[in-house]
Amino acid sequence: TGSQTVTRRLNRFELRNTIRDLLYINDPELRVGNVSKLVDNNGNGRVENTSSDPFRSFPKDEVEAGFDNIGDRLVMSDFLLQLMLDAAEESLALATEMSPSPDLSPRRFSGHINKRGTGDLELYSRELHPDFDVLYRAATLSSDQLGGGVGTSLRYQITIEVSGHNQKHPWVELMPHDQNEPFLLGLRLFKSRTRNDHIPLVQLQLPGDGKIHTFTFETWIDKQWLPQLTWDNGPSPRSARTDLIMQKYLAQHYRKAPDAKEFPKKEDYNTARAAWAREMAVTLIQNYKGPSIHVHSLTLKPLMDQWPPKSHTALYGIDPDKSPNMETLLLNFAERAFRRPVTPDEVAPYVALVQSQLDPQQSPLSPKTIENLTYKSYQGSWSKLPDFSTLTPTSQGTLDSGLLDLRPAKLDEHFGMVFEGKITAPQAGIYQFKIASDDGSRLIIDGNTVIEHDGLHGASTKNGQISLTSGAHRIRVEYFAYGKPNSLQAFWSGPGFDSEPLAVVKSNPQQPHNVSPNILRRMAALRAGYTAILCSPDFLYLREKPGQLNNYELASRLSYFLWSSMPDATLRELAKTGQLTNKSVLLRQVDRMLDDPKAAAFTRHFTERWLRLDKISDSPPERNGPFRVYWDRQFEPQLIAQTDAYFADLLKTNGSIIALIDSDYTFLNESIATIFYQRDDVKGDFLRKVPTNDPRRGGILTQPSVMTATANGVDTSPVIRGAWLLENILGTPPPPPPPDVEPLAPDLRSAKSIGEQLAIHRNQQACNNCHRKFDPLGFAFENFDPIGRWRDKYPGARDNIDTSTTTANGYELADIVELKKMLIKQEQQVTRCLTEKLLAYSSGRILEPTDRGDVDEIVLKLQANGNRIRDLIKLIVQSHVFLTK
Repeated sequence: TGSQTVTRRLNRFELRNTIRDLLYINDPELRVGNVSKLVDNNGNGRVENTSSDPFRSFPKDEVEAGFDNIGDRLVMSDFLLQLMLDAAEESLALATEMSPSPDLSPRRFSGHINKRGTGDLELYSRELHPDFDVLYRAATLSSDQLGGGVGTSLRYQITIEVSGHNQKHPWVELMPHDQNEPFLLGLRLFKSRTRNDHIPLVQLQLPGDGKIHTFTFETWIDKQWLPQLTWDNGPSPRSARTDLIMQKYLAQHYRKAPDAKEFPKKEDYNTARAAWAREMAVTLIQNYKGPSIHVHSLTLKPLMDQWPPKSHTALYGIDPDKSPNMETLLLNFAERAFRRPVTPDEVAPYVALVQSQLDPQQSPLSPKTIENLTYKSYQGSWSKLPDFSTLTPTSQGTLDSGLLDLRPAKLDEHFGMVFEGKITAPQAGIYQFKIASDDGSRLIIDGNTVIEHDGLHGASTKNGQISLTSGAHRIRVEYFAYGKPNSLQAFWSGPGFDSEPLAVVKSNPQQPHNVSPNILRRMAALRAGYTAILCSPDFLYLREKPGQLNNYELASRLSYFLWSSMPDATLRELAKTGQLTNKSVLLRQVDRMLDDPKAAAFTRHFTERWLRLDKISDSPPERNGPFRVYWDRQFEPQLIAQTDAYFADLLKTNGSIIALIDSDYTFLNESIATIFYQRDDVKGDFLRKVPTNDPRRGGILTQPSVMTATANGVDTSPVIRGAWLLENILGTPPPPPPPDVEPLAPDLRSAKSIGEQLAIHRNQQACNNCHRKFDPLGFAFENFDPIGRWRDKYPGARDNIDTSTTTANGYELADIVELKKMLIKQEQQVTRCLTEKLLAYSSGRILEPTDRGDVDEIVLKLQANGNRIRDLIKLIVQSHVFLTK
């Protein structure tokens, strides 16, 4: 590219973040860390997550050298532009808020927050303790009044009143823990109607002094989520069973459980068993001397600055009853979308488009919805659309809204619906239809099938078109849902009008009765203008002029480097006043941006691309067999979050680059600590910084995320891990294998181990030159299995794994610890590799030989100050590569 960055398109990750910030959207689907794709939740081959992420259907961006933001790889196509049009319409709908102002009254849950209880002790304690809930063991507690979530997506202040009791107690044998440590109370968000989808928020230390302590925490909570408490270091439910405690500590009150053999009738045994369980639980509660937590109240206080939210008022103005200055709204929106000043002449075509939507001469008067719309619903379990004419409907009626709607069926799964009515074509011509459904659907016009989208499938889209004469035409839509969730969306467009909805969907904002048709019409017209802006090259591309970047171009490059999103108001103001090219101002902005929560985009996306953690999803471990725990505990997001937390901590503390190779600490939660680090001293879901006390585990190299990404889901390979180390840590990627060489030598019958197999392979002269460089490096990782757990032996083997080897330059390696020591001696090479990776990521282009001077200068300056990571970021943004196109 001649050492210049090609004018590049925003990639999918950047588009999601930019739309979120441009439209002030708080939707959870657009947050950093969410996977922008349709997800097979249950592993049954069906895409069942009907995500509201507008970019869920976007294909993966092309990758070069691991990075997906390289300009000459980010091409545009008609297909991608159509996806962007759909995403723009959905995003604008997410930003539009038509519902009335929510109730801001605090909700206080006291007495018994949850009426059901999770075990005998918790259940019967509600009878003996009417004023609070009691946790006797490690468990969770949430309000059953919030079973479907908080109901309104807002920022909330969560206040809990809790007390800890019997921190020091005599029942240590069955309830062991360090009695000098406080109770650990976790606060997390839990997604309703899921098995275990949750987000840890904070871990609180509660003294076991019997006093009520009040804790508050502020966070955004989406409407389907609710707060949940966990006792992270509480007694184990297995050892702290009621019968075991009674036998050991209250033997005088204990009696054996009823024997089923003594009861001829099962119902009599069940009655006796329930009476015994109640007696034992009540007796234990009355005489309890073990540790416990009393939960006295949980209060949710909504926090809201304005209504409608900023996402709505930025698009339509503050006062809906006053006709907004559409040119001003469009100009302000375009300046933020284009990330530079915009003249009235530039925005004039968008203003004209909006005006055309409002002009009665241009806008057809015929309705775009379905007239005389009727529905019939049916119950049944099908894998494709049935012949509805042979079935008897369970309900039927009319839909005055003129929009397809699944809700009248009042069923969540195993049902079908048929809709019939008429649409009016304002003039003769070709009309396009689009239908999106989960599961099968069919759209028929005048008896002709226009779209066939049958079968079991996730939320996906099909298009069709038909030539219509001016006037009324019969429309029929057939639909069936096999499982949950389910969805049906439909749109049409034609001569004289753009895409109009035919169904009630999230992308068709709710229209309350107190909003006049004129206001709704203005809003729809403005959305057409905004959609055009979002499909403009000035939004989709980072446009830069040759040579030194100007202030606005620099603001964009900086924000897409550290936030993967558009510049905020501060950066735009500094660009406007010409201050951003000032070195001291620029460096202050780097510190501000790295300290901002939006920097999570950098720690997530750069580490994912640099360390190739994206490969975890490409080759995940097997679902059954030895790696089942990986799926049972949903480890993938936890392992990536561990690496994110580690790298984010280095950025925050300006840690040494050496800490990437080795350190005496890491970040763990209970699940990672137990399964991967064989530790029982870390409790709860919350990731925290802890000492490793294990030289094999410090740094990033041996974190489970990296070990999983460099395996194939079934087994490990020294070749893959060694090549990964050369390319991503030492910056010396091996060349691709010769085309005429077998992956392994054809005759391996004499080899007894992977080491011997590769030794035979290296005997081939064409292979030896490369394999002698990376095979020894990869062997050092062989004690880590395909998901990063330590192992001494291969499965089924008698002998221990031998990781001792000699590198190409004669360095003897005994194990992973020795490899780390060798890499530390190569600190400058590691630093140079990281510098090159950051320069490529920040500039959006692969480095060329003419860039060596910049790299050399950065590495030398960094070495003089201790090779620290935040310092490296600051040197990157001052480099010629970063400051020029």
